[in-house]
Amino acid sequence: MTDASDLIDALTALAWPLIAGLALWRLFPVVKEIARSRGFTVKVGGAELTVQEISDELLRTTADLQGRLAAAGPPPAGLESLPGPTLRRVLWVCGTPADTAYEAAQLQSLGVDVTRTTTTRGALAALSTATPPFDALVTDLTRTEDGTLHPTAGLDLTRTLRARGHTLPVFLYTPDQQPPTPAESHQAGATATTTRPTTLFAHLHQTGAFPYDSTPA
Repeated sequence: MTDASDLIDALTALAWPLIAGLALWRLFPVVKEIARSRGFTVKVGGAELTVQEISDELLRTTADLQGRLAAAGPPPAGLESLPGPTLRRVLWVCGTPADTAYEAAQLQSLGVDVTRTTTTRGALAALSTATPPFDALVTDLTRTEDGTLHPTAGLDLTRTLRARGHTLPVFLYTPDQQPPTPAESHQAGATATTTRPTTLFAHLHQTGAFPYDSTPA
């Protein structure tokens, strides 16, 4: 009798994953359609909002906060001599754009035109054809290009730009990477290096005010 009970328990334990898997398989087209249409709603503050509406509002809110923090804080060390009228165009080089997609979207929400590229070659091409020219460049440090890992790609790009006479501010942004030493960054010609998005926005704001800067005068 005990053996029979154990067998039933074992079969029951096996059955639940199968039932759950079958249910998920049957529901997959519905879930896929919800994700595609972005029609899923959530009640917030007594109102029903779609997931897309919530994510858009969150992006706008955090972008506004970034702008306010950047404008309210003291100028980052070493950038006191780099004030600019308006930060209109930024070239952002990142081997994995998804890693910095939110920061780039925040910058766009503040009215900055952000051009994305994943390689040094793409960055050099964009700089050579930019009209009007870019006001600043943000780059990661390590990225894979043409199937090869380049641990110092950001520093190498910066050295190339300086050798070619480009004077625009270059910011090394490495939130998920070990940043170079201050000496390495300075020798390459980088304007600043940071792993924090708020510090990056402070650097960018010192280069030029954001077009949609809502900070009270």
